[in-house]
Amino acid sequence: MVKKLSPQKSTGFKWETYAYILVFVFAFILRLIYLLQINNVPAAQLLVGDAVTYDAWAGRIAGGEWIGKGVFYQAPLYPYFLGVLYFLLGGKALFAVRLVQIVLGSGSCVLLSRAGRSFFKSGAGILSGVLLALHPTAISFDCSIQKSVLDLFFICALLAVLGRLAERSQRRWWVATGLVLGLLALTRENALIFLPILLAWLFISWRDELWQTRLYWAGLVLVGLAAVLLPIGFRNLLAGGEFHLTTSQLGPNFYIGNRSGATGTYEPLQEGRGSALFEREDATKLAEAARGRTLTPSEVSNYWTARAFDDIRADIFRWARLLFRKWLLVWNATEMGDSDDQYTYGDWSPLLQALNSLLHFGTLCPLAALGICLTWNRRRQLWILYAMILVYAGSVVLFYVFARYRFPLVPMLILFAAAGLTSLRGAFREARWRPLWSGAAGAVVVAAICNHAMISEALVRADSHNNFGNAFVLKGQIRDAIDQYEQALALNPGDPYVPFNLAAALLEADRPEESIGYFNQALRIDPKDTRAHYKLGIALLKTGQPGNAIEHFEQVVQIDPTDADARVLLGSVLYDQGKGQEAMRQWEQALQVKPAFAEAHYNMANAFLREGRFNEAITHYDEALRIKPEYAEAHCNVAIALERVGRLQDAIEHYEQALLLRPDLEEVKQRLAVLRRSTKK
Repeated sequence: MVKKLSPQKSTGFKWETYAYILVFVFAFILRLIYLLQINNVPAAQLLVGDAVTYDAWAGRIAGGEWIGKGVFYQAPLYPYFLGVLYFLLGGKALFAVRLVQIVLGSGSCVLLSRAGRSFFKSGAGILSGVLLALHPTAISFDCSIQKSVLDLFFICALLAVLGRLAERSQRRWWVATGLVLGLLALTRENALIFLPILLAWLFISWRDELWQTRLYWAGLVLVGLAAVLLPIGFRNLLAGGEFHLTTSQLGPNFYIGNRSGATGTYEPLQEGRGSALFEREDATKLAEAARGRTLTPSEVSNYWTARAFDDIRADIFRWARLLFRKWLLVWNATEMGDSDDQYTYGDWSPLLQALNSLLHFGTLCPLAALGICLTWNRRRQLWILYAMILVYAGSVVLFYVFARYRFPLVPMLILFAAAGLTSLRGAFREARWRPLWSGAAGAVVVAAICNHAMISEALVRADSHNNFGNAFVLKGQIRDAIDQYEQALALNPGDPYVPFNLAAALLEADRPEESIGYFNQALRIDPKDTRAHYKLGIALLKTGQPGNAIEHFEQVVQIDPTDADARVLLGSVLYDQGKGQEAMRQWEQALQVKPAFAEAHYNMANAFLREGRFNEAITHYDEALRIKPEYAEAHCNVAIALERVGRLQDAIEHYEQALLLRPDLEEVKQRLAVLRRSTKK
């Protein structure tokens, strides 16, 4: 039998209790300082990436939509946690939400201390809590509107429960193992990979127990797990028509991480649509278009899984190289943010900036390697921790790497780092030179591997500034957006999206002259970017260069003949240049692509009106107003045409409707008054 961990004697209980309180207070103070440092920074108050989705989802929950619709696509526990807080707080009070989260994060430090006490000793346990309290990524995530705060809490709770079981097997702790694992799976779905490891640990480490006893304990774990996940499965069946224990996004994520051309990090299924708002929509639409029919969530997932395996089979060596790259990315010092990052927040928080330099992932991994070497003599008792670290890292490699996705590794590594640091003195005193030398060598090798630059911090920061800029645009704060885009471009001049975003913001701010250079920069990076051609055409029009604008609108319709908006605008410019027949062709083609296009009908009607073809003009005005009844300009112009054909009463009605929509139209008021007088005579 494998020797169990010896339960810690209770002589130091009072001291340990005070120590846990101090760990909690220390962690809370650090997080509160960080929160206060970033609280008044405008960009830090934005919601970006998944936070936008979580916020909207939580708002619906707080508003009474507790069951929701469809199979869960994203892990549901954090949005429900957030929704309950919104409900209790009476609205979206993000500062209060972050205060609750730093309480949870501080509790995570205490739970990790308890786990360290069980697996190692009291000193290692307290140091584990302190190291987690100081870890910059943990501090940053605890104050973010992201599910990582729950990832951390439940992984620390799982480690604490396993530590209690390692000391003494009790039924309640086996049930708690299943419950906590289930809750963790509702924030981080790949955590279910721990289940076979935990069951193997149960059967191997307690092999002196009767097999019926071990089966009973395994059943308790499964009961706890089922108590959490079965209600989710039945909810998915009720709301979405399919039974899923967690979510239905495995296939798209597996494809993104393993397809041909994958880099190991996230890339959207459709270029330029990297927001969480588009993920499910794009995955479903693309799969349904390929299959030619409506698909269920399972069928969508299966489609993308099959696509991924097709790419893998097409070049197995490419995939092997990709897996190796992702394995290195998992252990790399750079924290790859998916929407924002801790380095950028460090610019606003001196505390986080200092900790980013001292206690980052590239420091933690070598310390953990030292700890593993110094505690290797207890490997038969600690193998569950080794297995959890390796298996979880492997589950991340199967998909793609982000700081949030690998974050559950942090508390497990901290346990070994704390054990190594607290073992150093004893190892020197006892002259255990072999583990000391192997630990030092291991730490040096791991430090070299982890701190080898794979992804530039500047690129990570550039993505954050770009995302902040996008969020400012949505809020209508264009000047702030321009500032963020300029910072992003300075950090990553080769980004294909930032020049366009900056140019579009400058155009929105009525600075078309400045926008032209950035639109051209975007087009040098991607000459087939139809958005850049279209917006550049508008900027050129505003700066009095219609000839050049026409060239770019023509580029748009050449690249994408279905772009009806570009055809309508191209037609307008051509018409103003005296090329009426060419303009009419563009409007007709726009209507072939998009028959219910009010602006195309309106432009054609205007052309007919100027040519004196009043009945044809009236036909197209009527069609424009059928599509868009609130089109005030169309009401005005159709009234003019109606006057010309003698339908004065109809003209009066349209003038009246135009004034209801636009009371500021003085010329219409005057014309209506004249027309009313003439009809009374």
